[in-house]
Amino acid sequence: MTAGLVHEAVRYQRPGGSVAVSAVLDDAGVPEAVAVGEWDAAGRVLLLSYLTVRPRSRSGGLGGLLMGVVAGAWQERFRPLLTLAEVEHPLAHKADGERGDPAARLCFYARHGARALDIPYFQPALRPGAERVHGMLLLVLARASGTEGERPDTVDPGPVRSFLEDYLLSGEEHRADGPVLRMRDALARPGGVRLLPLDDVRALPLSVPDGAARP
Repeated sequence: MTAGLVHEAVRYQRPGGSVAVSAVLDDAGVPEAVAVGEWDAAGRVLLLSYLTVRPRSRSGGLGGLLMGVVAGAWQERFRPLLTLAEVEHPLAHKADGERGDPAARLCFYARHGARALDIPYFQPALRPGAERVHGMLLLVLARASGTEGERPDTVDPGPVRSFLEDYLLSGEEHRADGPVLRMRDALARPGGVRLLPLDDVRALPLSVPDGAARP
C-alpha cells in the first residue's frame, strides 16, 4: 500500500469556513483512511469531524498517521485556538462491525493525548428533519499554547461556546431545551471548562434527552 497523504484537499465550505481532507491511499489510489476537518475561522476552532479507516486496514497505524497530520500540517495551516473531535460515548453506543468500537476509539484518542471537555455534549441535528445524537463526547486534541488565564487542566470556555452556538444554529432551530441548558451551564462554571482523562469512562459526561436516564 502507498502511504500517500493528501494534505491540500481544502475546499470552500461557507463564509468564514473551509473543509480539510487528508487521506492515505492504496496502490490504486483508493482511500484506506480519511480524516476530515471543519474549520471555523470566526471562532478559530478546528473540528476533526470524521476519521475512519477501512476495516481491513485497522490496527495498521493508518489512524495514527492521520493524527500526525492533524497535529502537524493542519495546525500549521489553520493555527486554531482549539482542535476538537466528537466521538461516541462507550456507555451510549455499541460496537459495530462497520463503524468500529467506541471504547477502542476512545483508547486510540487517549494514546494521542486527547482529553474530554467536561460538558454533556450532543451532536446537533446536522440538517432540517434530522435528529440529535446524544451520548457523545467532545474531545480536545490540541490547543494553542500560552492562552492567558488557562491552566493545564482547563480551557477557556469562550472559543468552545462560540463553536457550539454556531454548530447548533447551523443545523437545527436553536431552542433552549434541557440538553442545551445543561451544556450552557457546564460552560458557565467558574474557572473554565475542565479537561478530563479518558481512562475512566463512567466519570465522563453523558448527554441524554429530557426524561431519559443515564445508561
